[in-house]
Amino acid sequence: MPKLKITLVGGGSLNWTPRVVSSILAREYLDGSEVCLFDLNSEMLALTHKLSTRFKELAGSSSVVTQTTDRATAFEGADVVVVTITTGGLRAMRSDIETAERYGIYHTVGDTCGPAGISRSLRNVPVFLELGQAMEEHCPDAWMLNCSNPLSPLTRVVDRETSIKAIGICHGVPGAARQFRTFAEADQIAYVNAGIDHLAWFTSFKADGRDMTELLRDRGVERWLDLSPDEAQEDETFGSLYSLRNGIRLGLQIGALPAIGDRHLCEFLPMFLSSEDNVARFGLTRTSVSEREERAAEGRDRIQKTIDDPDLVLPETTSDDIGAWTCALFGGEPTEDNVSAPNLGQIPQLPEGCVVETRGLFDAAGCHPITSPMPEAIEAIVRPHAIRDEMVIDAALDGDFDKALAAISSDPLVGSEDAKPLLTDLIAGTKEWLPRF
Repeated sequence: MPKLKITLVGGGSLNWTPRVVSSILAREYLDGSEVCLFDLNSEMLALTHKLSTRFKELAGSSSVVTQTTDRATAFEGADVVVVTITTGGLRAMRSDIETAERYGIYHTVGDTCGPAGISRSLRNVPVFLELGQAMEEHCPDAWMLNCSNPLSPLTRVVDRETSIKAIGICHGVPGAARQFRTFAEADQIAYVNAGIDHLAWFTSFKADGRDMTELLRDRGVERWLDLSPDEAQEDETFGSLYSLRNGIRLGLQIGALPAIGDRHLCEFLPMFLSSEDNVARFGLTRTSVSEREERAAEGRDRIQKTIDDPDLVLPETTSDDIGAWTCALFGGEPTEDNVSAPNLGQIPQLPEGCVVETRGLFDAAGCHPITSPMPEAIEAIVRPHAIRDEMVIDAALDGDFDKALAAISSDPLVGSEDAKPLLTDLIAGTKEWLPRF
């Protein structure tokens, strides 16, 4: 069994670190490895380190959990670097979302596309480039496993500008697949998904060998789509699919099913977020920054109580299974999972090199994405966003307002007349994290 060094950038994350660490410690194959928690926030780092140490004891693991606020120490000799950060945190995110609202754009999430997502990219892309360059210096053969949003451009800049192998992990597609499986009450499912992160589609989905689209129609999906949001959510037959409802409506028209929930999908499309009335009419749920701040505060209390709990048990592994990926990449049992990786032809309709989301096989020879071509109707939706990601990366690295303006002006959520003042306000609101502008 290999004794690896697995570094978590953003190791003080109360959301990510517990599940990533438990995923690693649950793997006997990784026993004896070092899990290094790296964060600039020493207070949060101390908290997650205490919890991770408890997890190690519960697992009976001989692995070592370390902590550091020094990047060189964290990266030196690492085999895997897991990244779970966002520059500016909730303070910057609040500025993004509130600025967009002043221009009539009501983000449901605000971490991937649209004005808030583009602003988030502008401040995070240079940081990810620095991380990749630091890995070239201290751990040039390591894998970067990125969990941070916007997942596609942040993974892409490392692949494009450095020699580091970077791939992205997101639980959205497996989560949507589970919802369809539950609806179908199926023992087995099989599917092909194609797209980019948070804009993913099932181009084929079988439940116990039956086509999912046929099953939806046979059970009366059109009736369900005509209901009000409240009625649709309470519907006995289709209620379990409520968070996919708008994607299903569109998908039935274009020949695919959504592989991500409406809160993310609708941010890539026009109309849905153009007013608070539309957000309500389509039954969408918005997550405010205030709610996120409350959860973060509650998270600190929850983590402390977890640490002190005498009956604590090791959490079950989630679909963000960093442990399984790491085992497979370093000679353990191969695994198949949803992955965002450079496009080497797995989606022929999208630009070469852009980070695309498909299923993929992981083994000691690396990550092998599965060929997943997409129909024209899906390409027409996805391709512009893949191109825009590249434009935003260039703008972020150059600190070029005009390049950023060209990117945001082409986003389907943004009106052309508002683009320039909107971008100006986004940059002004987050200028402390935009030294290149």
